[in-house]
Amino acid sequence: MLPSSFDITTSSPMRLKSSVQFGFGLLAACYMATGIAALAVAGYIVSENASPKRETIVTTNIVKSLFVAGVFIIIVSLVGITGALSPLSRKRWLLAYIWLLAMTILFETGVGIWLWSRTLDIGDLYGSNWRSLWSDAMKRSYQDDYQCCGYLNPHDSPVLSSDSCQNVNESSFGCTHFVHEFALDSLGHIYTCVFSFVLVDFLAMMSGLVVLIVRNDEERWRWSRANSIFKSMKGGDRNCFAAKAANATPEHQYEDPYIWITPNAQTMYSPHCRQ
Repeated sequence: MLPSSFDITTSSPMRLKSSVQFGFGLLAACYMATGIAALAVAGYIVSENASPKRETIVTTNIVKSLFVAGVFIIIVSLVGITGALSPLSRKRWLLAYIWLLAMTILFETGVGIWLWSRTLDIGDLYGSNWRSLWSDAMKRSYQDDYQCCGYLNPHDSPVLSSDSCQNVNESSFGCTHFVHEFALDSLGHIYTCVFSFVLVDFLAMMSGLVVLIVRNDEERWRWSRANSIFKSMKGGDRNCFAAKAANATPEHQYEDPYIWITPNAQTMYSPHCRQ
């Protein structure tokens, strides 16, 4: 029989604390919320009537990317939650969650930097788009909304069917300022949201690492405890023989049947030797 101090079912001092579980759950939920937000934004854009002016910034490819990113984020968050429900037996789930989060952070950071960089050379970029890529409907949306004509001036790739280009005179102006203002405002909101998502992702990954570290510590503790019990069982017969050979008797004053006292008042501890 083993003493209670060697009970392997005793709670580990390194067990996952409720505060760690709560923090992980909260951040995993926030991470999932970013995926739901991406799906909601993409769905809203698809459901409403397409605005040609908005399409100059938020293209169809961006909307499709939002759908894919939203689904991916939700799946990754479910992987993390599944792993955290039973961390000792689902280490691979936690590892997958952390690595997928790291990939998400790298991707979102790259997208955010790319969007921010587009604001640095906005004049040449959107000037080129106006002249060679945008449809007449896109250019006309600016001309009608801001009563401008052409890009730099009324002679720079205008849409002549627009009312603002019907009576061109010396006071007429191009749409450069309005295109820049709309692009800066839209891109600023987008990359700010992207970098906010990166922060949430980073915190979620850190909470996952904490859960993994605590889980590994508890696993090592359990292995160490099991090893101690095995060694105790292996040496039990030898300890019992030594105690009896020394004419030791159980010492009941300690209320522990595993403490034996020899005639020379030497204390012997035998975890397997009873009276």
